[in-house]
Amino acid sequence: MIVLSMELLESPEIKARLIDIEYGDLKPQELENRLKQLYLEETGELFEGEIDIFHSSETKNETITSSNYDGTAIHISNDGHEEMYVISQGTQGGDDWLYNLKSMLAGQTAQQAEATNEFVMEAKQHLEVDEDTKTYGLSHSLGHNNNTVSYLAFGTFDEVFSINGAQPNYYELFKVDIPFYEAVRKEFAIREDMDVYDIEPQKLNDFAMQYYQDKSDNIHQIISKDDPLYAASAVRGFFTLGNVTMMDTNPDTPGLRELMEDIPDDVVKNFQDLAIDFAIGSEKGGTNGGVEALIGVDLKEFEGIDGFWSGAGFYFTHSSEIDTMIRSLEEKVPTLLDKLTPITENSEEIFDSLYEAEYITKEQKDVMIEEIAIIEQELHEINETIGRNVNIRDSGNPNAIFGGDIGAGLRIYFDHVKAIMESVDRIKESGILDNLSAITDSHSISELLSVMSEGKKGYLGTDMVYTATKGDGDPIKVNISAALRMYRETLPILEEKETKIRNFEQSIKEELDDSYKDEKRKVQDEIDRMESSPGSYRDLLAKHGHLPAFNKEMKSIKVHEVFYPLENNDFDEEIHELKKSVESGKLYIEKYRKAIEDLFDEEDNVSKLFDFSRRF
Repeated sequence: MIVLSMELLESPEIKARLIDIEYGDLKPQELENRLKQLYLEETGELFEGEIDIFHSSETKNETITSSNYDGTAIHISNDGHEEMYVISQGTQGGDDWLYNLKSMLAGQTAQQAEATNEFVMEAKQHLEVDEDTKTYGLSHSLGHNNNTVSYLAFGTFDEVFSINGAQPNYYELFKVDIPFYEAVRKEFAIREDMDVYDIEPQKLNDFAMQYYQDKSDNIHQIISKDDPLYAASAVRGFFTLGNVTMMDTNPDTPGLRELMEDIPDDVVKNFQDLAIDFAIGSEKGGTNGGVEALIGVDLKEFEGIDGFWSGAGFYFTHSSEIDTMIRSLEEKVPTLLDKLTPITENSEEIFDSLYEAEYITKEQKDVMIEEIAIIEQELHEINETIGRNVNIRDSGNPNAIFGGDIGAGLRIYFDHVKAIMESVDRIKESGILDNLSAITDSHSISELLSVMSEGKKGYLGTDMVYTATKGDGDPIKVNISAALRMYRETLPILEEKETKIRNFEQSIKEELDDSYKDEKRKVQDEIDRMESSPGSYRDLLAKHGHLPAFNKEMKSIKVHEVFYPLENNDFDEEIHELKKSVESGKLYIEKYRKAIEDLFDEEDNVSKLFDFSRRF
């Protein structure tokens, strides 16, 4: 019996593949089968222990459900040895991207990291896992941030392993890890929590690295040099802990890390400040609340205004709201521009680098630089319009104020907001978002797996690929994962079909042949009764007379029966064809297996893989 232990699961390939497969939201039994196949492919041995699975969708814990945390706990036991693996998913949708903005960039929340800790505790209780059982966190992308922050702040895991992970953020840990929070305040003598953003980033980075160094040995990462999150980790807030293995998934394309390192820290801080404002606002009012925090206006108030007269009507019924809106714009837009302008000033450098790295075309580079400049200019125009309108409002002339308010609102919306939206549309039409998909591809697990090949073994997506060892021609690559899945899943289908054919054959016998014989027997029994007891059927002669004068008797009954054979009941040919199709299917599968086995030497143990694949 094979004991499943950390030594056997130490293979980064099996963990990377398991993390990727978990994204499929498989049912427990299917996930268990996939895990056993991964184990078979990576070790060549069959795992026969017990596997229990608990998914975060099963919890009713409000901390978990409200955070959008998505994870799976897998408890493995075999011959007295137990381990638990918790796979935390990466960014999946819009809610997760908003969380990324608020947590990893702004450092204003660590809700999913807290949910990770809650989920692990609940999973242990649900799966009846002993507290001494080692618990390993597996993750990708945002999942690494959640697992690592949870581990650093709460000691949730014994070890953490990740692929292309989003690094922990010391601002985020300042928010959630109370001992670290107190240590930072003491070390840097800060009075207000927001003062942490004024600490020199490198000094805070060095302090965090030193503070958490004792836990660093239990964090293991594999990172693509081309991963956009690796590039993002160069900016303030992020720090990289643990044993890191770097891989170059696109050797012909320079990575983005150098680009991010060249962006001035004040530009990053400006973007971070905007993210903080958005994060605080969205906590109160969702996305609209975040937008309102940035520009001071609830955009929903403009809904339905399509011209001067609808604007005038809105003014008469909502004059106080318009007054507040204009005052808010006056206050917020200049601050927004102060932070946005340094960002746009670096746009040429950013997009030149993307062009030189061949991520985008020259035309796309030119479109981006031009349209971003237009957006900034339109914001300046909005700011000037607001400034002129405030002067009119301060004049105290009611007619001037009325016309100024309506004119300013319509001008802002129709002249500037629409122009900004047109620039956004031109950016989309340039196709740059499609081109940048090459960057996001480098964030995927499958691209990283493709360079984690050794010898005859490689990967296609998360499937294992063997290179044939026999023959003198070009190498033949075989998707062994797909072959084993087909072999394992097809034979049971054929066996089920065979069972249904037998049942069908039995049904024919019962429903046709046996039923015909039963009905024939009933008729024959009735004939026998009539012939043996003719007197019992005297009433049948009643039509020949009436009592009491009627005195005839039934002396004898002779029945001349003819039972015609059952027609159209010969299904032998059809049954034979059905059985033949099953046998043909089995023969095809076995020929398929043999054809694959013949490509490899005996020591490659391909035959053993096929045999074992049928046992789970």
